[in-house]
Amino acid sequence: MASELLWRRLSEQEKKQVEEKAKKVILDFSKTIEKLPKLGEGFVERDNFERDETQPWKTDSEFRKIMMKNAPHKDDNCIIAEKGKWVE
Repeated sequence: MASELLWRRLSEQEKKQVEEKAKKVILDFSKTIEKLPKLGEGFVERDNFERDETQPWKTDSEFRKIMMKNAPHKDDNCIIAEKGKWVE
């Protein structure tokens, strides 16, 4: 069993088997969720919908360095982020 958990290259036949199993799992799952009752769109209305302003919490002194190091695009002290592609 331990040897099954080790990384190794798969043969083309094994890749095909994995792909077929994955497709079967997805199809079985979709058939199962089709049986669930349809729910209306959820909507919650609250009197208090904003957070109270408080003092920011203390962060790890290395946090900023790590974030800036991991950011693929940055400009001085700002991370340049891309708007989600699903948003028009």
